[in-house]
Amino acid sequence: MTVMRSVNLASVDLNLLHVLATVLEEGSATRAAQRLHVTQSAVSNALGRARTLFDDPLVVRRPHGLAPTSLAASLLPELRAWLEEARRLVGGASSFEPATTTRAFRTACSDAVTITLLPSILEALARRAPHAHLHLVTLEELVASDGLARGEVDLLVGIPPVLTPALRAEPVFVDPMACLVRRERGAPKRLSLSSYTSRPHVELTIFGVDQRVDRALATVGRARTIQVVVPHFSAIPLVVSSSSCIATVSLRLARAFAARWPLLVLTPPITLPPLEIRQVWHARAERDPAIAFLREIVRDAAEATTPR
Repeated sequence: MTVMRSVNLASVDLNLLHVLATVLEEGSATRAAQRLHVTQSAVSNALGRARTLFDDPLVVRRPHGLAPTSLAASLLPELRAWLEEARRLVGGASSFEPATTTRAFRTACSDAVTITLLPSILEALARRAPHAHLHLVTLEELVASDGLARGEVDLLVGIPPVLTPALRAEPVFVDPMACLVRRERGAPKRLSLSSYTSRPHVELTIFGVDQRVDRALATVGRARTIQVVVPHFSAIPLVVSSSSCIATVSLRLARAFAARWPLLVLTPPITLPPLEIRQVWHARAERDPAIAFLREIVRDAAEATTPR
């Protein structure tokens, strides 16, 4: 059984927790100092005192920066949650100023969302919150860490498998589906159902293969052959441009790929439900003005990239 130490809170410099959280997020004392607007020696001194407080090294030096110890990695979600509560308690909604904030926003999304929305998100942040930081994490990391519940992730942008009562969600965009084939001599300008099912398909799997195409084909008594399965959307144009495979993705993503690869965007020969992307946050962040700002940035990015 773990026995908790008795700590006199009055003797603890709570600023150490802020410094520690920043060092852990940045993985560098230098970057943490820049973000906190203090000297590197001040960060190193605070980190040394934090080590004494927790009786743990907290970070170890690696070739590319500082890596957290097991204890520090377990502390980070709690530190983030504590800091957000402290910000709301001390400053209230008016304390968040996009133009001056140095907050690190942590967002979980697939690489499809990164490809379609990230450029517009970065442009908006550079214009409206130039000192903010953006950390993207994978959906696998979000699920493994239960990031939204633990306060380790601010926002999920994607297709949430389950929405618990503790989560809030709103639509970001709804896209029709489209097909991608290699642009070459003799490539079809229109897909028939026969050509669609006779071609081999490339499909994505993150937490399982999307069944929407197979269900739609089953309603008309047809089936397809999935020849290649990839773990990332970004691999799809590589496969399609170098094979006879066909891919079925959202129109927004299809156009993004076709702008950079020798690919054609075609209309599917079957009726497919559109792709619905939502952004999801935890209920405790409902009144957090920083998260509200981030959600606004994502909505604006979606609007700016809406297929016309």
